[in-house]
Amino acid sequence: MTVLFCDLVGSTALSGALDAETLRSVTLRWFDLMRLRIEEQGGTVEKFIGDAVMAVFGVPVVREDDARRAASAALAMREALTGFNARLEEAVGVRLEMRIGINTGQAVTGSATQRQAMVSGEVVNVAARLEQNAAAGEILLGPDTLAAAGPGIRTTETGPLLLKGKSERVAAHRLMALDEEDGPEALRRFDVGFVGRGNELALMQEVLDRVARTGSVGRLVVVGEAGQGKTRLVREWLHRTTDARRTDGGTPRLSPLPATALRYGVGRCRARGEQPSLGALADAVAGLLESVGGVVPSPELDLLHQGLLLDGTPNPSPADTCAALARVLAELSGEQPVVLVVDDCHWAAQPLFDALDRLLRALTDAAVLIVLLTRPQLFDVRPELAPGAVLLGGLSDTEAQLLAAELTGRPADGAPLAPRVLARVGGNPLHLEQLLVAGDPVDADSVPLPLQALIGARIDALEPPEQRALGLAAVLGGDFTADELTALAGHPAEAWTEPELRTTLHRLVRHRLIRPDGRAFRFAGGLIQEVVHTSQSKQDRADRHERAARLDTVRQRGSAAVGAHLEQAYRYRVELGAQDAHTDGLRRRAADALAEGGRLALAHADPVWAADLLGRATDRYAAGEPGSAATRRRLGQTLLDLGRVTEGRALLEEVLGDVPADGRGSDAVEAAHARLGLASAGGPAGGRPDTRRAGTGRRRAEARAGDPGGV
Repeated sequence: MTVLFCDLVGSTALSGALDAETLRSVTLRWFDLMRLRIEEQGGTVEKFIGDAVMAVFGVPVVREDDARRAASAALAMREALTGFNARLEEAVGVRLEMRIGINTGQAVTGSATQRQAMVSGEVVNVAARLEQNAAAGEILLGPDTLAAAGPGIRTTETGPLLLKGKSERVAAHRLMALDEEDGPEALRRFDVGFVGRGNELALMQEVLDRVARTGSVGRLVVVGEAGQGKTRLVREWLHRTTDARRTDGGTPRLSPLPATALRYGVGRCRARGEQPSLGALADAVAGLLESVGGVVPSPELDLLHQGLLLDGTPNPSPADTCAALARVLAELSGEQPVVLVVDDCHWAAQPLFDALDRLLRALTDAAVLIVLLTRPQLFDVRPELAPGAVLLGGLSDTEAQLLAAELTGRPADGAPLAPRVLARVGGNPLHLEQLLVAGDPVDADSVPLPLQALIGARIDALEPPEQRALGLAAVLGGDFTADELTALAGHPAEAWTEPELRTTLHRLVRHRLIRPDGRAFRFAGGLIQEVVHTSQSKQDRADRHERAARLDTVRQRGSAAVGAHLEQAYRYRVELGAQDAHTDGLRRRAADALAEGGRLALAHADPVWAADLLGRATDRYAAGEPGSAATRRRLGQTLLDLGRVTEGRALLEEVLGDVPADGRGSDAVEAAHARLGLASAGGPAGGRPDTRRAGTGRRRAEARAGDPGGV
């Protein structure tokens, strides 16, 4: 389990600045704010000690990502304090400062209803000592927390600390940020023989046969932890089903499944905010149509080409889009069953599930199978998908030995893996593969088990040109071309000749860090891109993201893509402490691009994507800037449409509060629109809200963004 300690700094001085009643009110409000952020991440506040908070993650329910949840809660607590301080300073003229310590380990737990500590043991003591050694605003992690949190956690070393009660120094790490996880399944090699999973393949084939026999729609969910082989399993199933007599030198390589001619397409969800709400479905449908070849033109297909297949949005509306797609799929399934695969559904936004539900209702008499690949956490929010799901566990020891032989090219009856290695792998195919790819003896104590460390070791072993190419590619995203790398390289120090770059990319393919994808290249997995990206200096990331925003290929993808790169460039410069005109210009350009992207998303009937883009633009605009009122008004109306009434009303009231005294100008026009929006929401629309309260949201956003222009 993971224990979090949080304490106010300088509470004695605070008590001298405030009277007792005010101090108590401020402290209680701070307690409530911290408790909310802890509980949002699944933690439990065990007790309040003076002006300190102790929370636990893993009691009463243990989760595999408790350490990561604790780190995320700590960052949210720090962010929440920024907004709280903005209001507090305005009201009573003081600011609060706090420090946090987090540690992970074994502990003794008791019942939360008994009058005793829920958690006791060394893990609690070390967490408290880490908090006491942290500076104001710092979050210190113990080494076990860092290891347990997994990939995507950004820290800096503070050096070994001598903690009270510990005879040996403890390596502490300062938490800086927490990136989104990406599915590591794409790291798997697909050029080796498939091992095991016979029962799962048979279950999937049974579902497909039933769909083909009855001519009715079906849904199949494949669930497994990261690295268990969901993507590889479905790919193998599709290949076996469409080519049941594959051979290798005349000898059957795989035990075939019954041949069923089918048509299929595959799409993959990306971390939220990185693609339109129906982007994965659009990719799957596009792949299906490409595999079919000549498709008879129809009004329904024309409608899809104007929205879903154009940009992944449900333009002109979700209902029309799903109705048209249902007709197209029904026509295609008349001759052969159709399979649509949507991978990494744990990243999907609600509109995708709504669209799939509409399809299932509309396709009652069509031989269409929708296959969803996901991690188990999806069932927390979509429990109705759990019954009948195909569950992937770990490989048996025998299967792990066979997979190791395939990966290394050694005979299956050769030197087996030691039991200690098998125990450490735990049957996870990806863990085994990465241990073997690392190259060191797999049973050595120095081999890092966390996947991110293994990937980092592989990257560090590359030659400088290879590292440079990977670094540029990581800025561009999951896929890229050689021409894009050349354009992004920019100044001569990073440039190379075309033959040199081609050779470098081919070496990276051999290292299995990237793979060819037509004329382009793609990272072999999202975690590889993440590790490469975060290993670069913030200055390099800021410069490269700014250059990326000027690339023709990025601009062709639209304002959202341009804004994302400018936003990254601005953020890294702010984190480096830059407060110059150039940095503020990046902020403004990012806000304008994101706002335009949000406007276009609304025009294409994708309010969820629009809310994300408009929200980010709102956070970047300074008070009173051109475009700010229009963006906040669009965001407020969008939130109302999405059912987030309280947030939407607050934004629209804020726009009303910014009307100039003479009632003229563009802000007055936006205020009129806001008044109409409030009226449609069923509340008063003519009042003039308290501008001090209305401005709090902006100041909170500016403080959270570290925006010097908004202070």
